[in-house]
Amino acid sequence: MGDKVELRTSVNIEPFSRSRRQFLMLGAGFGAASFARAVGGGGFAHQRKKFPNIVLIFLDDQGWNDAGCYGNPLVKTPHTDRLAQEGVRFTRAYVTSPSCSASRASLLTGRYPHSNGVISLIQWHVEVLKQHFPGWNKDWEERTYEHSLKHSEIILPQQLKELGYATALRGKWHVSVEPPTAWGFDEVDTEPRDFFARSKSNPFFFYYAPEHTHRRFRTSPDFQYDPNEVVLPPYLNDDPELREDLASYYSAISNQDREIGKIMDALDKNNLAENTIVVLSSDNGPPYAKAKMTLYDWGVHTLLIVRYPARLPAANVVNALASTVDIYPTLLELMGEPVPERLQGESLVDVMENPQAVGRNEVFCETNYHVFYNPMRCIIADRWKYIRSFRPEMPHYIPDGCPPELQEFLSKDIVGLEHLKTPLPVPPRPEEELFDVKQDPLENRNLAAVPEHRETLTLMREQLGRWMRDTNDNLAEKEKHP
Repeated sequence: MGDKVELRTSVNIEPFSRSRRQFLMLGAGFGAASFARAVGGGGFAHQRKKFPNIVLIFLDDQGWNDAGCYGNPLVKTPHTDRLAQEGVRFTRAYVTSPSCSASRASLLTGRYPHSNGVISLIQWHVEVLKQHFPGWNKDWEERTYEHSLKHSEIILPQQLKELGYATALRGKWHVSVEPPTAWGFDEVDTEPRDFFARSKSNPFFFYYAPEHTHRRFRTSPDFQYDPNEVVLPPYLNDDPELREDLASYYSAISNQDREIGKIMDALDKNNLAENTIVVLSSDNGPPYAKAKMTLYDWGVHTLLIVRYPARLPAANVVNALASTVDIYPTLLELMGEPVPERLQGESLVDVMENPQAVGRNEVFCETNYHVFYNPMRCIIADRWKYIRSFRPEMPHYIPDGCPPELQEFLSKDIVGLEHLKTPLPVPPRPEEELFDVKQDPLENRNLAAVPEHRETLTLMREQLGRWMRDTNDNLAEKEKHP
């Protein structure tokens, strides 16, 4: 008897487009009225409306369960834990992609990577490539510019700025070859305390994107962990060097958490906490094997906390599915603004306010490039997860012919590969993987070839295909730089 699984058909979203010339005119201040209409705003009329402030915190390579409020008994994250205690904590939130640039672009556009165009890393600057990876720089240079954020996109700070918000970024940008100030940010690398104090008369949007938990870890002597006491991830066998590395990772998490605390203190001191939405999440899984750069749970499962004392309940835990592509529409609904049709995420307000709400039936994730082209797609629905690999001849991490210096560079993000309890599939990898994540949360047993699960496999395959068609996910167009 096959497994029964109910799956919802995706809504068809037409791509939103605008020419480069239009974008530049809008960015320079020409045609402001048409820009207001495009983002769903009403121009100066919104200045009479009282909007909440927004602080969006997007961590770098921090695992979903590497915080006290998510069950880690050792790592010290008192400020993250406080946000969870005072807000809503999601247990089943996922990124759209386990790679930095693609994940961040989805957050800011409310659209999937294949829709907004950011499908590979946007930091491969030509000078760095020439210095460290001679012979490989031309392809990466072309990709950096080709896959930079499309000018047809409108990102969150642009829309908020049109609504009267003061906007600032501190930390990682990583989605465009152009600076953040070309994409709606008034200030860059500003101190939150100063920015909050200056912006009291306006609603403000502060985007904090720290890099403490990205290698090299930003550790602190104030937070030292005994390697013998760290909680070993269930995917990995024990090893002394691995424990040393995890102790450094924990130190970076606690150091980063302290910076989150400074932001919360600044809100408190300026009497802004009540009317400020604080969202905290992470761009992908940690820099360990079977995590970052993969569609397995450790790579795409993320922490997600939303605190808004003026409206949302405190100490609320939501087990409904959620995606980081949902954050943009969620913020708009909390603001009382309409959600533009171009956005591909779904607002999470209902599941945060209504305990009986069901929410999403499925979430979707994808990979295209991290450094090399390895296109995969995945759907998570109820207890099932389906992964489709479109280039099974490629390894997960380092392909044949990779220069030694690049191998060394890439290996920094896949620490623990030799310590995996269940080795990753090697080429040719399975084209399809099906996991019962309730019975097999570590995704060790691929059920795609098991006859009794054939019906579930077919349904998941069909649903993924519909989503790809509905969102114009044409993989053939992305194979220009294989």
